[in-house]
Amino acid sequence: MPYLDIQRDFVDGVHEIFTTLFNNTELQDGVFYYQLSEDRDTNVYGEKKYKTYKAPKLLVCKAIINPVYGEQTVKEITDQAEFVVDVKSLQNVGLSDTPEAIAEMRKGIMKFHDVFYVIDNIVPKAYVEDKFLMYRFICTEDKEQEPLSIEVVEDAIDEEQSLQGEDPEE
Repeated sequence: MPYLDIQRDFVDGVHEIFTTLFNNTELQDGVFYYQLSEDRDTNVYGEKKYKTYKAPKLLVCKAIINPVYGEQTVKEITDQAEFVVDVKSLQNVGLSDTPEAIAEMRKGIMKFHDVFYVIDNIVPKAYVEDKFLMYRFICTEDKEQEPLSIEVVEDAIDEEQSLQGEDPEE
């Protein structure tokens, strides 16, 4: 049985280190995660021409970018990226760290400094008191990323307007 106080202290401590040393989401610094939307109109074969993503979520991360050179020309340079995200950053934006949720997150994409990355794998790190404290998002640069189709959720818009004191009906 894990000690929940110790677990919570470790999660909070790692998040504080990440926000202090690497980046701060209050300053819009970090990596944007775009989750693939479940609401997809598909054709007869269960395919869709364009992918639709949910609104981006800003995550605190440690970013490691490595250029990988192609065999033929310099034009084949692509970036391999690793984004280490602490679990509290995921929780703060409403993402779960269950195995099912992690498998679903692999279908999304990341955007860091205006470059899109395809998620190749998500690997947990640092297991303490029955909880992973961090996740490594292993990604490859997507040079052919077209403009994203972002799902607009009416409830989120209404909620945002009500927090600002505006009437959503106006």
